[in-house]
Amino acid sequence: MTRKQKGWVDGMHITLRQLEIFKAVAQCGRVTAAAELLFISQPAASMALSELEKHLGSLFDRHQGASMTLNDAGRALLPMACELVDRAKEIEQQFIDGSCYEQGVLKISASSTVGNNLMPKILGDFSREFPRIRTELTIDNSRSIVNSLVTMDIDMAVVEGICLHPDIDVHTWREDELVIIAHPDHPLANKDNVELKALKDESWILRESGSGTRELFDEVIASQLVTPRILMSLNRSEAIKQAVSDGLGIACISRLAVWRAVNGGLLSIINVRDLTLKRYFYLLLNRNKYRSGAVQKITDFILSKREGE
Repeated sequence: MTRKQKGWVDGMHITLRQLEIFKAVAQCGRVTAAAELLFISQPAASMALSELEKHLGSLFDRHQGASMTLNDAGRALLPMACELVDRAKEIEQQFIDGSCYEQGVLKISASSTVGNNLMPKILGDFSREFPRIRTELTIDNSRSIVNSLVTMDIDMAVVEGICLHPDIDVHTWREDELVIIAHPDHPLANKDNVELKALKDESWILRESGSGTRELFDEVIASQLVTPRILMSLNRSEAIKQAVSDGLGIACISRLAVWRAVNGGLLSIINVRDLTLKRYFYLLLNRNKYRSGAVQKITDFILSKREGE
């Protein structure tokens, strides 16, 4: 009988606490940070992780400076550990507090446009219907959000960038459109049928690399202008709108993010002939992560909120 087989006969003493600590270390990259996240001491976290690795073998590659990254075994364990920890919490809620499918805490990330302009109202409506489910929303760019979803730091995401990661389930949600905005005094403001080449000498104020908005700009506009003059890159739509309203340059941004400023006369749109900047917002879920009843409820709720609702 092998050592591992004997371990199963004698009883492998893997605990939920060990798996919870393993999950936290995987997400934080350091035992110290994981201990702080779980409100336990660093020695206690180290001991629990050591006991787990005695049963299962090494789960991390250790690096200089105490940082750690998952090895192949750790990556295989992570989705199973997350599922067990999440299921245990769900069981506890159902039998102690009752109605677990209508309570819990959900971590959601959204890219700037959808996060700032759509999600607050949608999550507010959701909270009114399911008051015992608390949502935590963070705003980031699409690339960072996908990384957080893959490492299971969050439960779900809503982004404007296309995601092709094999571990992510992608649900097409709502249509969006990018527009080119300028100061109302710009000579091309509100004119129709402007040629794109007329913008070749303009200074552009853009979202940062990694955002869905920037990806579409690079694909459609930058490829035609060849070398657009990028004055600055900003990671918030509000900052971009302010810079344009100050007359620093022009920008490419979601119509959803600027319609109030345009209607109020603070910004104007440059209507470029034959320029199509349509895109979609997407709801993303990690296909390997356990989906609780609360996650399924908010998924269905968000997907039901189509244009104009």
